[in-house]
This record gives sequence, structure tokens and C-alpha cells, in this order.
Amino acid sequence: MNEFCEFYSTILGFNPYNFQLKVSDLLLSGKNVILSVPTGAGKTWASIIPFLFAKKQGLVNFPQKLIYSLPLRTLTNSIYSDVNLVLQRQKAFKELASIQTGEYSNDPYFENDIIFSTIDQTLSNFLCFPLPISPRQANINAGSLVGSYLVFDEFHLLDPKLSMATCLGMIRMLKNLCRICIMTATLTDDYIQFLVDEFGFEVVSLKNFPEDVKRINSLRPAKNKTNKKSITVCLHKKINAQDILNKHQNKTIVICNRVETAQNLFLDLEKVITDKTTLLCIHSRFFDSDRKQIEQKIKEYFGKENTNQNAILIATQVIEAGMDISCDVMFTEISPINSFLQRAGRCARFADEYGEIFVYDILSLDEKVKINIETDNNDDQKEIKKLNNKYLPYDKSLCEKSLLALGKCRSIDENIALKLVNNILKEDENQKIENITANLFNLCKIRESWNDCNKSHYRETVRDIQSLNIVLIDLENHRNEKILPWMYETISVYKWSFIGWAKQIEQNKFDMDDWVFAKPIQGVDSVFDFDWQDKDSYFLRRLPVDDLKNYFEVVFVDNRYFDYSMAGLMITTNERNILSPIKKEKEKDKQLITYKKDTFYQHNKALLNCFEGEFKPNLMFAFNELEKFWGEKTDWEQLIRLTICLHDYGKLNTAWQKPMKEFQKQKTGIDNPTEVLAHTDYDDSTDRELAKECLINKKPAHAGIGAMQAYELLYDEFSEQVAKVISNAILKHHSPESKSFIDFAIPEYCIFEIKLLFREYSLSGEFIKKERGGTLDDIVPNEDKEWIIYLFVVRILRLCDQKATKSLEKYYKI
Repeated sequence: MNEFCEFYSTILGFNPYNFQLKVSDLLLSGKNVILSVPTGAGKTWASIIPFLFAKKQGLVNFPQKLIYSLPLRTLTNSIYSDVNLVLQRQKAFKELASIQTGEYSNDPYFENDIIFSTIDQTLSNFLCFPLPISPRQANINAGSLVGSYLVFDEFHLLDPKLSMATCLGMIRMLKNLCRICIMTATLTDDYIQFLVDEFGFEVVSLKNFPEDVKRINSLRPAKNKTNKKSITVCLHKKINAQDILNKHQNKTIVICNRVETAQNLFLDLEKVITDKTTLLCIHSRFFDSDRKQIEQKIKEYFGKENTNQNAILIATQVIEAGMDISCDVMFTEISPINSFLQRAGRCARFADEYGEIFVYDILSLDEKVKINIETDNNDDQKEIKKLNNKYLPYDKSLCEKSLLALGKCRSIDENIALKLVNNILKEDENQKIENITANLFNLCKIRESWNDCNKSHYRETVRDIQSLNIVLIDLENHRNEKILPWMYETISVYKWSFIGWAKQIEQNKFDMDDWVFAKPIQGVDSVFDFDWQDKDSYFLRRLPVDDLKNYFEVVFVDNRYFDYSMAGLMITTNERNILSPIKKEKEKDKQLITYKKDTFYQHNKALLNCFEGEFKPNLMFAFNELEKFWGEKTDWEQLIRLTICLHDYGKLNTAWQKPMKEFQKQKTGIDNPTEVLAHTDYDDSTDRELAKECLINKKPAHAGIGAMQAYELLYDEFSEQVAKVISNAILKHHSPESKSFIDFAIPEYCIFEIKLLFREYSLSGEFIKKERGGTLDDIVPNEDKEWIIYLFVVRILRLCDQKATKSLEKYYKI
């Protein structure tokens, strides 16, 4: 433990708290942990340092990959930025971390040692419809979670019916293959006990570490004060600009429940502030590029290292958790007690600070905010009703109970907070537990997603999408032009709020020929079909207001009807004609496709070297745990080698080799009839016509043949279960939709290539040289453990295939 303490202080510059040592001890000894401590107490580093320590020590009994998941993009961006800043100072850990959100896509295949991700990205990967990559690659990322260290921060913010239930279903499946840490500040004792009983977690909280309470800066009272934060409940009035200015000292944060409220307050303050006070606003209705700049300014004014004073921040709940910022005065609309405590965690957060929190009820809903939309859909009616609830997006009863309880408090500390959470949320969280268990942790939906890899499951497993992504554009000049719809920065707006705006615009009786809203429609495919090419063309088509009810894609909006400013997107007729910015993407591999010729042996040898050099060293924990998970001794390393050797067995088919050899002969002038190819020399800038002439794009599918061969070989040598796992990885190593194999005939000189590989890696088996085609429906996994190991194996195969194909010289060694 002394060694760990020294390591901790070397990384962070101060000694760990005792509760952090306990977390480390449990994780490194093989336990899964629930960490329940107040905001600002040091949860993040308590979960990360044990991973870094295990990495430095080379511990094979701890995972070599950390996936850190958060419920919101803002939180993910903030924590990644803070942690990566520290890692950059350590030479050994400088390149470890990456971020994967809808906003940043630094690591779409989850390859880095540490990945900071939104829960949407993490779950969509596990469910085989990863958000940032194509459907053909849908099964490539799920295996990244197998054998990893999974951290779920701000767990209480997850949707209990969707992401929370699915997350727990995933944990139920993976808990014996992973190390897991759930972190929260505001779950009830009953809910934590449910997790302990159901999953066997160990709980760490400050109850057993009173000495830490005296040391943690965010919990210690300020000098000459008996408490850290005072609370005043303001009844019978709304948050208003004058109250804010009257109480403002140095740093003030105002948190509103609705974007419209935040915008109106910002505009009111903008009119009356006459001194040098800096006024900032942040919520969901900003372009990403602007939002990043605002987040940076918030850190400059409200962060721990701030040098600037005299600032007021108007925000929504996007800042209420995860952001390491603090103020001396806070104004907040009432929200459920768990949400309120997260907000309070942004007040007097740092050492020697004292804060005042003013809590306001929401008296009434402006009539101009209410919307009346006719719909026969029951779900839509519920959403519209929610929009007209003055406490949106929160439950009315929980808000009222929280306001009543806070009215009896004069200050807030960790003990008061715990009592409030247990008293107010007990009934609500017990209902959540009942619903999650009644729906069996969404396990059936997880299995459905694995089976069809369809993104339509997103709305029933992760997040119920009730928003539209908006692009501001001059529609008059884009009616008949080709467009790339995904090149623009968008703003997410709650769908029914946007429809309310559309109704307002419609009432202005614009000409029926006017294009106010439009949708992108896919055009004609390109003539020459390569999987890797972007072959889609889009044109805009007019989108009637009534069609918005059943529309969930990007909406192009005429910029005459909306304005955009430091307050964000608002509905208003304006003369500025603001346009959505073009995304500033990093340079990607958009160069023309090129291949370098390799033989069947060379290609597979390169894959095997890639596995041995890049994957195997980082999977020792996973391999150790797989044997216990599978329930019987199985050499999974050797089975992966066999998978690689057989994955392109179908390329030995005469019908596959023929067009490839003809192309290579025509391109180089060299005829080598007995050479067994895996790839030809190919340059997309010069060889497209020749490839068409040689019917390269007509060559038969090959994955199914290798799958059939693997199944027949492994069924006899091992078991049906092992055969299903390996054959499915081969069958679906180009697309999860592959389900069959074609007629094939393989000559003896081609069989020699596979025999050479088998001998070299001490593999054995009989090879099928000729067969009539058929379906492979019977080899689909049945049990969860078959699915999970298939996902683990297919990931390794696909990534090795990508890397070895792209960099043959790097991985092929004679």
C-alpha cells in the first residue's frame, strides 16, 4: 500500500484519502465496487489511479483497458480534459487516453488504453449498433468491453427504463469477465443495497471514513464559518435579473430547468449589466464549436485555477454534474433532490470557500411556452403533456417534496444530503428497481440487438430520442442543389418544442410555396460499388410542418425564421441570416483506396503477427477470465490463431481467385497461375476501369465458406459451442448480415497454403475442397456466453484484418 500511496502522490501531487485507498485495494484484489461519496470528493481519481498503477506494475490480474462512461457529453468532455491534462505530464501515460462522444470521435474503434465515452457510445457498441461507424462494422466494438475495466460515473443520471436498465443488463452478463466501478453521489441506500444483492458489489462511502471528511476541501467549512453552504428557499417569486445582481459578488451560477428560461434571463441581464461583469450562457442549443469555446471560458472563470473574477453564468442542467467548477453564489430552480445536490456541488466546491444557494419554485408556465398540438399517438400525447408541465423535465411530485424538505434546511452538508436523498427518493427508486427487475434488465432487447445489429433498438435500450437536429441554411438557394447533410454543425432541439415553433411560424401565413423546413433525400448510387466509398448523394426536399411529428433526422431550416446569438438558438424573424457552420473535422483517411498485393499466406501471417504483437499482450486478463467464464479449459489464444488462418479460406475458391489473378496479370503483365492471392495491387485513381473489366466487383463472397469449414472442423475437434463461436466470427468478419456460403471448389495447390499455416502454428484438421452452397442459420449462437465470446473474437479478427491489410510491410515478416 505504501507503494500505491507513493505512486498516487507522484501522479497528482498529494496523498490519497483513505476511501480512495480502499477503492484501490478492492479493485486490485478482484472486487467490483460501488463508490458513493459527495460531489467534489475525488471519485474520478479514486477509480482511475488503480488502473494506472496496475498498468505501471504490469499486473496481469487487472484489465489492460479502461472504458470510463458518463451520461452527458459535457461531463465527458470536461473529465477527459481534466484527466488528460494530468496524464500528459507523465511520460509513461502520455498517449493512453482518448475521447469518443457524438461531438468528438478520436477513437471510433475503442482501441486506446483509456477511453472516455458517453453512455450512449458505450452501450451502442455493446449492443452492436455503434453510433459513429457503419452498419457493416456493427459487430466490431462490442468485444472491446470484454475483459475491460468499466467505470460508470454519475450513474444516477441514467434513464432507469433505458440506459440504466441496459447498463445493468450488460453488467449482469460481463461481471465475471470485467472489473467494474459504479460511481454516484445521490443513490438511496435501498438502491445501493439492491446492487449489492444483485451483483455482489462492495460499497465504499464516507460513513466508514470520518477522518476523510475533515480533509476533503469540498466538504470542509470555510474559515470562520460553521458550515460550507447556506440555503435560502425563495417562495412566491421567480428567478429574476434584479435578484441575481443584488446578490452577485465574484462568481455567480444560475441554473434553470428549461432552455427558454435560461435564454430569457441571459437577455434580461444583458440589458441591465453596466459594469465589467462577464456574462456567460450555456445550454443545449449552441453549435458545438461555440459550445466548446463557452466551456473553456467557464473553466477560466469558474475552475479551480481561475484567475478571473466577476462573472455570472446562466446555464441549464448541462453543468450540474461532472464539471469541476465553483461559485460563491448560486441561484437554482427547484429540481428533484438528487439533481439539486448535483447543482449544489458546483457551489463552494474548492478549499476555503463559502457559498450561498438560493432555491426558487417555478410558479407558473408562460402561456407562450405552452403548445397545443393534435395527435392520435398516445406516446406523443404524453410527450406534449410533459412539455406543458411547469417542472419539465422533472417529476412534479419529486420537485414539490424536495422544495418542502429544503425549506426546512438552513445549510447543506454530506449528512443532511444523505438523509434528504433517502427520505425523498426512497419510494421512487424502489419503483425503479421493481421496473428494472420486471423487465429482466433489458436482457431480451440486448440479445435482439446482437442478432440484428439494428440501430432502431437505440430508442428502446439507450435513449428515447425526442429531439431534432437543426441546420440553419438559406433554403431558397439549396432547393435543387446536391448537399452533404452531415457536413454541418447541428443544434439539438426537443422535438415538440420545435413543432411548437413551427406552428407559430405557420400562423404567420407564409406562402405555401415557401421552403421553411426541408429534409435530405438520398439520391442515386454511384456506378462503381466499393464498400469503402461514400456512394450517397443527397438533395433537399420540402418538409411539411405536419410531417415533423414523425420525423427524427436532420431538419434544414430557413434561416430567416430563426436567430442565433450568445443566448443560443431562438425563434425570431431576423435580418442577420445566420448559417450553420461547416464541421471542422480532423483530416481523415479520405485518400483514394490503395492495396498492395499479398498472397494468402502473407496476408494471414501478417494478421497472426498483428495478434501476437499488438493484441495478445493487452488481453492477458481477458484470457485468464475467459476460462472461468466459459466453464471448461479452452485454449482461446490458439483458437484465435485458427480463426485467423481460416477467416479467408473462401478466397482459395477458384471462382474468387480467377478475377483477382486476371486483374493482377493485366496490371503488371506478369502471369503467375499458381500464386494464391489475398489482395492485388490496386490504386483507385487509375485501376477502376480495369477492375470492372476483370469483374473484381463480381467476385463471389468468401466469408461463409471459411465459416462452414471452421464449423465442421471444430464441431468434431472441440464442441458445438466452440464451433458456433469461431465460425460466426469468420462468417461475420466483413458484415454481421452474412448468413450463408456459396458453391465452391478449391484446388490442391491452394490447399497447400492453408496447410503451411496450420503446420506452422501446430493446428490440425481436414479441409473441405468442394461443396454446394447453403445457409448457416443453425450456427448462430444461442447462449449469452457464446454471443459474448463471439463478439470478443470477431473484434480481434476484424481489427487485425484492417491493420494487416493497410500496413502489410509492418506486420508481415519472413
